[in-house]
Amino acid sequence: MPTVRITDGSSIEYEVHGDGPPLLLIPGMGFGRWGWFKQVPALSRRFRVITFEPPSPRDPEHGVAELARYAAALLDRLGVDRAHVLGASLGGFVAQELALARPDLIERLVLVSTSCGSRGGEGMSYRAFAAMFGLGSFSPEGAARRGLKVATSASYRAEHPTEFDRIVRTRLAFSPSLSSYLRQAKAGANFDASRRVQYIGAPTLVIHGSADRYVPVSNAYALARAVPGAELRVLDGAGHLVFIERAEEVNAEVASFLLGVQEAHGVREARLSSAPEMKLEGWLRRLPRAIGRSARKLRDRLAR
Repeated sequence: MPTVRITDGSSIEYEVHGDGPPLLLIPGMGFGRWGWFKQVPALSRRFRVITFEPPSPRDPEHGVAELARYAAALLDRLGVDRAHVLGASLGGFVAQELALARPDLIERLVLVSTSCGSRGGEGMSYRAFAAMFGLGSFSPEGAARRGLKVATSASYRAEHPTEFDRIVRTRLAFSPSLSSYLRQAKAGANFDASRRVQYIGAPTLVIHGSADRYVPVSNAYALARAVPGAELRVLDGAGHLVFIERAEEVNAEVASFLLGVQEAHGVREARLSSAPEMKLEGWLRRLPRAIGRSARKLRDRLAR
């Protein structure tokens, strides 16, 4: 496995697949490269897909910023001047921080199943919180299974029981240590970009499942409203692991957005939904600019 060593002495394991515009995939809490098993084969046909194992943050108080520095260091070591970046869940926090701290590195940004931080939206329920940490489970497998059940929809588990079992086994096989998991959790809990995401300059796509129990979908609407010009795709009935449950649709949306084409238009119209209020708020945001343009045109005409 290729490894790069960065200035603080940390080592980052990574893989590169395919050729084309660079695309960095940043995993969520407790996940690693393995979590992108449905993205790498599809997206590497068009992109140079970079996956990596984020080191455990040493300073959980500022852990997301630390993880963003690791991601930037990896891109720098690989000689990547600019890249598309996709982050899911905690990886979405890292992607936002990277876009704010190193805007020179970001071509386009995709934020999946995430929010703008602890003060920026609706929190998870106690039941979901307990499942995330395996409270009430009596074995590592029971804890992993319970957490992943809450992360997925009942319909997905019913339709893909074998795949779900494989995810549980893989999650157990590549699970970080308890101390590492807790440091990641604390880093996520301390992250708050709700007042800063307005300064993200990269074109941004927000993707979310409507049935996400870890990051309620209201967070996606808030995030898309806060990031200037962001697009929003909400997949009906999908859970937190929307990129696994609805991989074909997510991959089509990601490729379409990153390449700046409308290849997935049929999928978007048929299967994806967005809140009507998003359209209304977008129109209201544009209204002052439109009025200003009209006023300037009228003033110019009167001055002739």
